[in-house]
Parts: sequence; C-alpha cells; structure tokens
Amino acid sequence: MIQKLRKKFISITAAVLFLLIFLVIAAINVIFVLQTNRMLDSRLDMILGEPHAPQGGSDIRRDKRNPFIPRLDGGLRIHPDGCLLILAPDGSVKEIKEDAGEKYSSEDLEAIAGAVYRRGSSHGWYQYFKFRMKTRVGISGSPETVIGLVNASTDLYSMVTMFAASVTIGIVSFLLVLLVILLASGRAVKPIAESYARQKQFVTDAGHELKTPLTVISANNELARMIYGESEWFDSIDKQVAKMNGLVRSLITLAKMDEEQKPVFSLFNLSDAVYDTAKSFENLIHSGGRLLVFDIAEGITCTGDESALRRVVSILIDNAAKYCDERGKVTVRLYRDRQIRLQVINDFSGAADCDFSRVFERFYRADKARVSDGSYGLGLSIAKADVELHRGTIRVRTLEHDRVMFEVILK
Repeated sequence: MIQKLRKKFISITAAVLFLLIFLVIAAINVIFVLQTNRMLDSRLDMILGEPHAPQGGSDIRRDKRNPFIPRLDGGLRIHPDGCLLILAPDGSVKEIKEDAGEKYSSEDLEAIAGAVYRRGSSHGWYQYFKFRMKTRVGISGSPETVIGLVNASTDLYSMVTMFAASVTIGIVSFLLVLLVILLASGRAVKPIAESYARQKQFVTDAGHELKTPLTVISANNELARMIYGESEWFDSIDKQVAKMNGLVRSLITLAKMDEEQKPVFSLFNLSDAVYDTAKSFENLIHSGGRLLVFDIAEGITCTGDESALRRVVSILIDNAAKYCDERGKVTVRLYRDRQIRLQVINDFSGAADCDFSRVFERFYRADKARVSDGSYGLGLSIAKADVELHRGTIRVRTLEHDRVMFEVILK
C-alpha cells in the first residue's frame, strides 16, 4: 500500500509539474509570437506609408526613391527586407519600390503579387512573406492597389528557435525536478510508512495474543460443559469464541495481504476450483430452504494464486447465502468472453434499500439490520484485495426482480 501511495504521490506531482511547465512554455511562445507579429505589422505600416517615429529623436529622412519609407541619418534603411508593389488594374506589378525589391527577381515578385491579388485577402501570409494589400489614392489622383511585403523568414526562424529552446529547457527542467521528486518521495511518505507498519504490527501481534485466551476460554467452556452438562450459556460462549476466532483470522489475513509480498502465480483450472468451492456450500444453502444453481463453463484456465481465488469464491458465495431470501436462489456463473467473468447472484428483496457503494470497505455493512450473522464486514475487503492482486476488478450491482450480483473480471 505504501508503494501505491508513493507512486500516486509521484504521478500527481509529476502531472501538476508537467502542466505548469507546459503553461509557462505556451505563454512564453505566445507572447513571443504576438510580439514578432506586432513588429512585422509595424514594418508593413512603414512600407505602406504609415511610419512610426523611432525613439530618441533621431534624424529621420525620406528615401528619395521611396518617400513612403523613412531612413535614419547616415543612409541606413529601417526595414531592408520590405518591399512595396504597386499594381496595375489587371493585377500585374506596375512598379516596385523599396531596396529589398532588388533582392528578388521581378518574376518572383510578379508571382507573389498575382497569388496575393487573386486571394483577395487584405492581409495574411504567403509562404514566408507577410503581406498587406490596400487601395489608396496615387500620385495622379486615381486609386491604385498596393501590396506591402515583408520577408519574415528570419523572424519565423527565431520563433522556431525560441520554441525548440523553450521546449528543450522545459523537458530538461521537468526531468530534473522529477528526479528530485523521486528522491524526495521516500522521505515524504516515510512517516506514513512507519505509522502504517506499526499499525500492521499491532494487528498481527494483537491477533496472535488473542488466540491464546480464546483457546483457553474454549477449553474451559468445554470442561464446564462436561462437568455441568449441556446449557444454552455454553453454546453462546462457543458461538462468540468462534466469531472472535473468525475476526482474528480475517485481521491477520488482511495484515499479511498489506505486506505487498509478491505472489507466486501458476496455471490452474479455474472451472474446477470454482465448482469445488461452490459445491462445499450446497448443504448450507439447501438447509436454509434455498437453491444453489451452477452455470460454470468447463475448461477455463487461469494463471494466478489458486488459493486466493478459491477464497474469493468462498467469500462471495458465503455473502450471497447470508443475504439470500428464504426460498431464494443463489447462482454461481463462470464464463469467458474477452475476459474471464465470475458472477455470484442471489435473490434479496431488501436490495433497493441498501447502499452498495461502500461494501468493499473494511467493517462496512450495507444492510444495517443484519448485525448478528457472525460476520464483521471484512470478507469483501479480503476478496477485493485478492482480485486486485490478480490485476482484476470486482463490482456489485442490483439486477431486476430484487437480485444482487457480485462480478469478478479477470484478464
């Protein structure tokens, strides 16, 4: 159980850490993309004649060949990768402005302009170019269509580099912190492990200590019966001693199962094991006026702990016998579809009034009215632990006509 708790602690912490790192990486990259996009828009504004003045009061002059693009004092172009295309009415390129246009052939720019013009969108992306298309009044006073282009290949490379770097740093950080969590998880669960170990040791010691007085009580009761003869008081003592012995055995069984010892599995005939175990309850069930029905498919084999699975069958049938209505029926069914399914079904008129959501908890009793049937609510907890030992599942649900079904599913 402690190992399960430690694994759960590590998995939850790792999931939270992964989510946090993912959100940080996503936020960094989103902010970087938005900032890059804003910078590209600023370049397009300047190319299209909507310049933003630089900070610091620098001397800004207009380029003689392109009055729409400013340059800093000294002749340095502000946006060397920008290009302004003036289109003819048919969509062809009439004029190319901006120095960056010299980096590309007129055929390439003609193809880009044609693709953008046919797309009909006022802004967007074409390959690694970001563009904006607008209509304005030309020098002659007539409207003309212009396209501003920005070569964003460097910016796209920066975004990819930023993404790769942030993901790499995130993965390395996650692995390093996960390593620290793995090393620290032992310390985190150590107090719980020690407390749990003391609790198990107490249960085991108490169980063994109780065996001696129970044996003495039983022997003295038998001696008193021989001296004074039969009496209902002696019978009552025997019943209570038997109940206490059953409780002690159950507690010791649970304590041993919680030690997480690795079981030894072997291949055995599950059909025969279920039938033999169920057959031993036949007289008990029939003596109460009930009917025991077998529906067990033959030849079903299973790899597991045979004694543990026999105990599961015994617990479920015993539970069904205790809670079966008079003149009712207990059905034991075993079959295989994609998985092995063991079902124990019994008639129980009070099923609708019972809460079955907690029946596998220790000392819990779904039917509070039955408090003197000799059980303490530990059997189903043991059955669940045995099933989970085989990586199976056990569940309970009510069926129509006031019936209850416990089902074990084994892979």
